[in-house]
Amino acid sequence: MPLTMTRQALFALALIVFDGWYLYQSFDLPRPFATGEPGPAFFPWILAAVLGLAAFAVLVQELSGRPVPGEDTEGARVTWRTVVLIALTAGFAWAFEPLGYWVATALYTFAVAWLFEQERAGALKATLTGAIIAAGITGAGWLFFVTLFELFLPEGNF
Repeated sequence: MPLTMTRQALFALALIVFDGWYLYQSFDLPRPFATGEPGPAFFPWILAAVLGLAAFAVLVQELSGRPVPGEDTEGARVTWRTVVLIALTAGFAWAFEPLGYWVATALYTFAVAWLFEQERAGALKATLTGAIIAAGITGAGWLFFVTLFELFLPEGNF
C-alpha cells in the first residue's frame, strides 16, 4: 500500500515539529518536582506529551490510508465558525498578558460558548449559558493554577 501525504498528515507533521520546539523551550523552565511539588515546567511537559502522542496517532492514521469508522470526509470543509474560533483563540493568546487572566479568559470562554450555543438555543439563551460557562471555567482555572501550581496569572496592565 503506497503512502500518500494528505493535508491532515502534513498538519500532523507540522504539529510534531511545533511540539518538539515547544518541549525544547520548556527545558528552560525550572524542573518539576525539584522541590517536591510540580513546578512551572510540569504543565508544558504534560501538554507536549499529549500533543505529541495525538499528532503521531493522526500521522499514523493518515499515512495508513484507513478511514476512521463513521467519519465522512466528503463533507469536510472550513466553516465560518471554524474561522471565528481560530480568530478568538489568537485574540485570547494576544490579550492574555495586557488584559490579564480574568478578563481575557472570561471573554474568550464566553465567546466560544456563545458561538457554539447560539445556533442551537438562540441568542438570549446562548448569552446566559455563555456567561455561566465563562464564570465557571474562569474561576475553576484560576483556582487550579493558583492552588495546585502556585502559579499567579497575569492581572493585566490597568
